[in-house]
Amino acid sequence: MAKKQRAGVATTPSRVDRARQAATKRRGGAKKKNSNDTNSFRLPSTTQLLSTLAALLALASVLLLIAPFLPAPTSNPVSSINDNDELLKTRDFLNNFVCNYKPKSSTSDVDVEGYCHPKLVAAPKERTQRVAYDNYNPESLHVGKIYSRIVILQQWFQIISNKLFATTNTNSNAKAIPSGELVMRLPRPLQIWDLDALRDEFVQTEFLGMSDGTPPVTHRETGNPLDSGAFLAVHLIRLKHGLRGGECIDSDGQDCKQPSSSDWTNMKQYEPRMHLLQPYLDILPARHYDIDLLARHYDATSKSGSKTKHLHDHPLIWPKSTLESLFPKYTHTHDLIVHYRRMIQSEYDALGQASKVFAQNVEFSEYLNMRVNVLSRAFGVSASENDKGVQWNKAKEAAHASLLDELKSYETSNFGKYLDNSHQSSSDAAFRLRSMSPLLDMYNSHPNPNVIWRYNEKTSSFDIRASNKLSLSSGDAIMVSYGKYTEGHLLAKFGYVNGDGSSPTEVNLAVFHRQLGDLGLGRQYSLLPFYAWDTVSSPKGENAELVKTKQVIEMQSKELLRYLIFDDGYKECVKVSDNDEYNQHEELKLLKLQHLIRIANHRDAWVVRLPEKFPNAKPPQRLSDRPELGIDTSKVGVNAKKMLSTCRLLSLTVDDIGRGAVDYLRDGLSSDMFQVENDGPTLEYRAMMCVARMCGVAMSRYGEHLSPQGRQEPREFRSREWNAWYVRDGEMRVLGILRQTLLAEANKIKRQYNLRNDAAMTIRESETCPMDYSLPLLRKIS
Repeated sequence: MAKKQRAGVATTPSRVDRARQAATKRRGGAKKKNSNDTNSFRLPSTTQLLSTLAALLALASVLLLIAPFLPAPTSNPVSSINDNDELLKTRDFLNNFVCNYKPKSSTSDVDVEGYCHPKLVAAPKERTQRVAYDNYNPESLHVGKIYSRIVILQQWFQIISNKLFATTNTNSNAKAIPSGELVMRLPRPLQIWDLDALRDEFVQTEFLGMSDGTPPVTHRETGNPLDSGAFLAVHLIRLKHGLRGGECIDSDGQDCKQPSSSDWTNMKQYEPRMHLLQPYLDILPARHYDIDLLARHYDATSKSGSKTKHLHDHPLIWPKSTLESLFPKYTHTHDLIVHYRRMIQSEYDALGQASKVFAQNVEFSEYLNMRVNVLSRAFGVSASENDKGVQWNKAKEAAHASLLDELKSYETSNFGKYLDNSHQSSSDAAFRLRSMSPLLDMYNSHPNPNVIWRYNEKTSSFDIRASNKLSLSSGDAIMVSYGKYTEGHLLAKFGYVNGDGSSPTEVNLAVFHRQLGDLGLGRQYSLLPFYAWDTVSSPKGENAELVKTKQVIEMQSKELLRYLIFDDGYKECVKVSDNDEYNQHEELKLLKLQHLIRIANHRDAWVVRLPEKFPNAKPPQRLSDRPELGIDTSKVGVNAKKMLSTCRLLSLTVDDIGRGAVDYLRDGLSSDMFQVENDGPTLEYRAMMCVARMCGVAMSRYGEHLSPQGRQEPREFRSREWNAWYVRDGEMRVLGILRQTLLAEANKIKRQYNLRNDAAMTIRESETCPMDYSLPLLRKIS
């Protein structure tokens, strides 16, 4: 029993000891663990912190340094403009002139508020507006260079992350401005119409003879009245000079004239409006360079790569040597540019001859620059008698005159007497006016625009809405359409090309005579009196046709004879005798000349056109971007129907039209719409060969540009050389396609009908008939 008790006593301490040991181990383990945690999360030393901070600062510095050399993302509205006064002024205009315009009177239906969609943001470097991105902050426009560089980096990181981690949730950007939504509204007080210019008292007194009854100003060579666009250019120059207040302001280092007459700077009539329009007048491209200075400038800058501010590289301001190096003489676009230049020079001469005040205050270079602005920037206004914009700013003494009567009182090529025949009353008529349109004229153009502009007669404003076909996405540039123009017209009138196959290409096959009537400028300018070719202007009376015939014969008949020296379809040349003895072959040739005189100045009879190759091409978002091509429709053939009719006329023989060709042409003289139709394989073969011949003559005029080196695309996209190459190559392509197609079809006809040895298939190429054989026609037709 005792033994058992001792054993129990011995056992009890042992348990206590074990409990104490366990507690000690636990405490020791905890301490050890805490020691390990302290070693794992030890704070970095001061040296390590400084090293890391220095590395981050170095990286940020490098990124900020290289930021200006990165191409600016489309969404970047602030990069590198805060140190450029011109860009700051442009940005201010884009943001405020129209967008923040408030009318002076809330009761006026015409003087409405200007409007720009809240999503629009200025892109001053591109002189236009874009749709802003969601992260765009307007306050960023007022920060310095450092923040601008941060914006560039931020946007590039965003673009890269979007590419690497693209998500399907893009609805926020897909339709930043939904289709049909109002994008911009341009009120009437900010517009400058040609009607405003015609109401200018100086214009009425000096040029329209409305105060003293003197004849209105006309082109000296033809007696045709000037286009209203000429007076709009004068009006704009007067507004600019009036803002100078008679002071001479040195422009880009050039001397300027002191106003020589108070009449020229007397702008009391427009004084309240003149200061409202000053920001627009200041931002218009001011290209005050004479031709010699321009040539020297390009010689200098072609080496340095720099360009003088305000210098706009419009073809109408190119030196003659530059024009002929890019477009050889008598090629289609060359002639178009030359005709525009002749028009502007003729207008300036006529204005200076009519007004000494104008001649003393305006140099040709200044008029040329402003006239180019009117040509390339004015938008059409379809105004009616009920349009309140017509009545706005109208003189009180003329307040009750109808719009038709007022326009008839202005003797211009598009108003005045022209309206006597084209408009009988003003109640149901819409009159085509022109308007300088601030901000709207800064949007680029494309045949497939993302906005549609319309003149709103109720508010007399231009309303620009997102296209019904397309919505506007973030970053999109605002793109309007100036109208349907060929590539050559785009370059000659507006100074640019789309370069993506979205516009048709046109060539003129009047290769043996100079067209003097419709030059492609419509009624703006002609080298013939309008009545000699325009049916609307033809004078009424028994001698009208005789006057027209004599006018054309004196200028063109000898040239037109060149079309008749081939005598296709005849084994022997047809020699016209000097006597009056009747010969049906000579009679047919005389009738051909009479028909040629009728169509010589109608462009449609001589022009062929290749439709758009990529009609669905998308407009580029930046002018420097290569265009995105659409669906290729190159299988569409060249439209040469009227040219084929012209060549059928030239290729007729007495055996055609059922041996009634003479009567057929004689009867055709009584019809203004006469065309020679297809009359069988032999005539069609000769007509095709005739058109192919003219294509060859037209092609030969391109000279060195036909070589592989001459057809090589210039490196600098959108440069003067690239634009000219694009238009020129398109014209040569049309001629080549048409010629090859017609030669293939003509040979097909020859094989199909086995007409190889038929005399009616005679075609003269290398050897023509002597010109002397046709000269007696001039005496007979007179």
